[in-house]
Amino acid sequence: MSSTATPSPPRAAAVPGLAADDVAAAAEAAFARHSSSGLKRSGRGVAVMWFRNDLRLLDNEALVRAWAASECLLPVYCLDPRHFGTTHYFGFPKTGAIRAQFLIECLEDLKKNMMKRGLNLLVQYGKPESILPQIVKTLSAHSVYAQKETCSEELLVERLVRKGLQEVVLPQGGSSNQRGAINPKLVLVWGSTMYHIDDLPFTANNLPDVYTQFRKAVESKSTLRNCFKLPPSLGPLPEDGLLDGLGGWGTIPILEQLGLKEIKCEQGMCFHGGENAALGRIFEYFWKKDQLKDYKETRNGMLGPDYSTKFSPWLASGSISPRYIHEEVRRYEKQRLANESTYWVLFELIWRDYFRFLSIKYGNSIFHLGGPRNVVSNWSKDKLMFESWRDGYTGYPLIDANMKELFTTGFMSNRGRQIVCSFLVRDMGIDWRMGAEWFESCLLDYDPASNYGNWTYGAGVGNDPREDRYFSIPKQAKTYDPEGEYVAYWLPELQKLPKERRNFPGQSYIKQIVPLKFDNTAWGNTNVRRGRR
Repeated sequence: MSSTATPSPPRAAAVPGLAADDVAAAAEAAFARHSSSGLKRSGRGVAVMWFRNDLRLLDNEALVRAWAASECLLPVYCLDPRHFGTTHYFGFPKTGAIRAQFLIECLEDLKKNMMKRGLNLLVQYGKPESILPQIVKTLSAHSVYAQKETCSEELLVERLVRKGLQEVVLPQGGSSNQRGAINPKLVLVWGSTMYHIDDLPFTANNLPDVYTQFRKAVESKSTLRNCFKLPPSLGPLPEDGLLDGLGGWGTIPILEQLGLKEIKCEQGMCFHGGENAALGRIFEYFWKKDQLKDYKETRNGMLGPDYSTKFSPWLASGSISPRYIHEEVRRYEKQRLANESTYWVLFELIWRDYFRFLSIKYGNSIFHLGGPRNVVSNWSKDKLMFESWRDGYTGYPLIDANMKELFTTGFMSNRGRQIVCSFLVRDMGIDWRMGAEWFESCLLDYDPASNYGNWTYGAGVGNDPREDRYFSIPKQAKTYDPEGEYVAYWLPELQKLPKERRNFPGQSYIKQIVPLKFDNTAWGNTNVRRGRR
């Protein structure tokens, strides 16, 4: 093979890459391991399960508690129009087409899994604070169960739903006597982290500002809870006649009904939504391909589906729980081997926990220009500069390739995210919130705590003042894409160049939009000052 040839990966790699029958078999085995016929149901009446960012059956405490507290259970998902509006400051689509399609697949899968276990999924378009009180009133449901969230938009919806439920008065025991009337209640259940918030060795408001301190504290002082077992059947549903008053089960929309246009998956990775797909991916990565043992060595890759776990889109939608991943890691360690790589998957999940708890401690400051420390900086909002970054026309192949991957697939490697963030805020001097909101629009694995937590860190305005690093593009390119395979995949015009020139194409590529803050005079200079990578 000549020095200019690049082996082309598949044009679009499915994630998971299993056949449909293998995905179904992996999911069925997971459900069998995590089901128990010994669970008791002692509740009365009707309860509503309001699904939010927890689109799964396995290890869903809110779902199991709603089932146990009722005789009949109605699962509900509200397609909130606010999720399909625009971002707060810069007006990007709040949910891009790729993530919306992923959500649709998650709902379709959730509905199928519900129907296998004696339930169904009611899908309605509208605001939860309008829909849920009407459902509760129609069914005389005593409670609405849901997963607790942490950021301001989600907390506002919780307050509005609670207020709406307080305005619903239900007769107790079928009596119309007002003295016996009750208000339905909203029961919020913690379920989004690996370590439960009640098991931390400190309150969220006293969370350490340094990740390492947090990690060492929870690893030494906190106990991880087991996954919640699932009953074999979750039925019955409320009587059919009651549902007629709600207009039936509703339909899961297609993209066009949400005002979005399909982006065809023809390059990079194509993620499939849903709990079954998530369980299939864990089976594929851990057990079939046996790649967990090498995770720490490969996790900084950028090309292909298997350099890292790729669990994050399903974690963000709640199609899989971090506790389930923890249990699978421990099972792998018992049956195969335990090493630094198996631990490092848990290390990354603790980072995810940390950002979620930080969003409680610092509230809306994670969305503000100065971040949690209220850092004052002179940021630019130059539209043309930002658009060159957004569209992948900066003149720096490593930046441009990553940005094209993000727009095309809804995904970008962890390494890539750090590099493009550093370039936007350090080299271009652009308001970091513009980058954060573009990620919010595009990312399959968007969740507010992780996204804005990472961006505040990258912009040097996060809670830890030591997290103020500059990523040298030449050094990153030479270290993580030494033969230019990644940039040549996303920028085909570079394929004709020798491998060593693909990241440093000179006049063979578009003009660089800005000089680098460091390392610009000679692209071979990789001496890195303290605080730079």
